[in-house]
This record gives sequence, C-alpha cells and structure tokens, in this order.
Amino acid sequence: MRAIWLIAKSTILETLRRKDIYVVLILAVVIIGTAGMFNFFGIHGLQKFLKDISLSVINILVIIIAIVITARQLPAEFEQRTIYPMLAKPIGRIHFLLGKFLGVLIMSVFTLCSFGIIFLIVLAIAGASTGWIALQAFYARFLSLCVICSLTLCLSLFLTHSANVTVMLLFCLGASMFSRTIILVHNKVDIFTRHILELLYFILPHLDLFDMSKLVVHNWAPRPLWVLGALTLYGGFYTFIFLTIAHLRFKRRML
Repeated sequence: MRAIWLIAKSTILETLRRKDIYVVLILAVVIIGTAGMFNFFGIHGLQKFLKDISLSVINILVIIIAIVITARQLPAEFEQRTIYPMLAKPIGRIHFLLGKFLGVLIMSVFTLCSFGIIFLIVLAIAGASTGWIALQAFYARFLSLCVICSLTLCLSLFLTHSANVTVMLLFCLGASMFSRTIILVHNKVDIFTRHILELLYFILPHLDLFDMSKLVVHNWAPRPLWVLGALTLYGGFYTFIFLTIAHLRFKRRML
C-alpha cells in the first residue's frame, strides 16, 4: 500500500503543478455564477433552470478533466523515461498502475467536490434548495469517475494519447445518445448488425445510469439504498475489469 500511495502522491503533485484544474475551476465559477445572477437581476422562478445548467456544466467539466489528466499519465512516463527508475525500485507494475489510478481518481474527486461546493454556494445565494438527492447524485458521479479513469488508463496502453482522449470524450459525452440510438435502430437493421449492436449494448458500460442530474433538478426524493448499492456494484465491476485488462497489458509490455 505504501508503494501505491507514493505513486498516487507524485501523480497528485504533478497534476497540481500543471494548473489545469485551477483553470477549469475558474471557468466553472464563471459559468455557474453567471447562471445564478438571474435571481440578482430579479428574474425569479428559475431555480430548476439554474440547477439544470449548473449540473450540466459540472458533469461535462468533471468528465473532461478526468479524461485529460488520466490519458497523459502513462504516455508521459514512457516519453520522459521516468518510469524506469520507479520500476527499478521495489515497486511492482501492479503497484505503479494502481498508484496512477488512485492519483488521478483523487484529483478527479477533488474537482468534483470543488464543483459541488460552488454549486451549493450559488444555490444558496440564488435562494434555491436541494435535498439529499443531490448528495446521491454526486456519489453516482464519483462512481462514474472510477469507471472513466480506469477505462482511460486502460486505453492509454493501447492507443496514442490523442486517440485515447478523442475516443473517451466521444464515448463519455455521447454515452446516453449511443444507448438511445441502438434502441431506436435495433429492429431496423439486418440480423448480423443487430447482434453486433446488442453485444455492444450489453458489454459497454452505461455511463448514463450514473447521471442523476434530472432527479436533482426536479427535487425527487432520495433513491432507495439498494439503488445506490446496485450502482456501486455496477461501477466497481467495470472498474475492476478495466484495471485487470490494463494490468495484463502493462505486464506484457516491453520496457
């Protein structure tokens, strides 16, 4: 565990030095704060609009920052050859991989929590309110970050950095559209294509399941604990699968 934490700590420090997160946080403050100004100018009754805009911005920016900081981890280590002295120490490849995953996940969660605080402050200023469903929504987003970071880390061992970022952005930001498209065209394609679509539908993770934004916007009651438990198992399963594939690939890679 000490080796994993050392790698995670170095990943966190390197990410903080790049200042990407600070820029994104400032952007989030500007966008969410601007939406909250409607109440200041006397435009009342737009609490749902404020929450909808704020959560949409948070979801998009958190996903982007998670993909960007995760995708560059392993390629940067290989290009700068900093991975060799690390693995020369008593640090196994599995510890190195898990340390990288833990580091990027912590930074992604830090970004999510920062956005959450900004969101709650703007809601308080605008006179809007939200219940415990908001906490559940942020927990579900945390689970999605586990899946996203593990998949991005896995693909970084198969794809180039730019290809990895492009594929992950298209997949994450278009996940719900992809699922709906498969459902719509399912009965309008030939049998072979239908089986391929069904295979993709059941194999690929459905990131839209982790999006509870609309429940927060419309002030739904908190979801039952079994729902959160099912989401936890679902996210944990895919995180484990992607990290296992990454480990198998990393273990066979010639350094």
